[in-house]
Amino acid sequence: MKAGKLFLVLATVVTFLVACKKEEDQNKLKRSAVDFAIGENLFNDVFSQSSNAVIKAQDSASGKKSMHDVLASCATITITPFDLTTFPKTIVVDFGITNCLCNDGRYRRGKLNIVTTGWFRDSGTVVTITPQDYYVNNNKVEGQKTITNKGRNTAGHLNYDIVVHGTISTSEGTISWHCVRNHEWIEGDSTIFNPWDDVFLIRGEAWGTNIHGEDYQVVVINPLRIARSCRWVTAGVLRITSGGHVLDINYGDGNCDGTVVITLDQTNTSTYVVP
Repeated sequence: MKAGKLFLVLATVVTFLVACKKEEDQNKLKRSAVDFAIGENLFNDVFSQSSNAVIKAQDSASGKKSMHDVLASCATITITPFDLTTFPKTIVVDFGITNCLCNDGRYRRGKLNIVTTGWFRDSGTVVTITPQDYYVNNNKVEGQKTITNKGRNTAGHLNYDIVVHGTISTSEGTISWHCVRNHEWIEGDSTIFNPWDDVFLIRGEAWGTNIHGEDYQVVVINPLRIARSCRWVTAGVLRITSGGHVLDINYGDGNCDGTVVITLDQTNTSTYVVP
């Protein structure tokens, strides 16, 4: 859910931190923060491409003109069985064997193999996504992502449990990335054809190792508020622990202003405005 926003904030924050600690300590924390953000960004890409494919598959099976033509023209979608009622269903998104420039400016190749027990918005649906020789901007994404529609919670909001176990192979090395999270759809789920009013709350944690084998852990202290209409995370607190140091990032109280408060080791606090 707009993990690119997390990537942007973390990339700028860790650059800012270079002036705050000894170089060796800086590099450990910086590398873990950047590699976590890369993993966040690329597995969010897996989610985004797959959810769009499932919705487009439903449109195709129902004979409707898809409202979700955000996938690249070079991506082909295969649905088996091709009907509205038979499940589980296998959906393959194939970007081909050579890099394809997609509508969002990223290059992709390979396949996303999706098995779904129902349509994306149906309570109880489990979507399992397995990349196959899948690359985004020449970064290879491997592993598995599972999305479970938990139905509506006590507040009446749709919510999804997300579990990821995977790796990303970059030109610099391999990142291990894992997460267990819940995405709560707090606004906009009733306006199907207007994605720009969607707002989500994200809770949970992530962990793994950076390209140097350094462990990291990331915990959402206060739920992250993600509004599609805003380019930044608008609220919540994220904590990154690595190399013996703790970095807290406070995204604010809901305003779409790009302001974050950074606290290093619970003592060194600064305010930063993300471009």
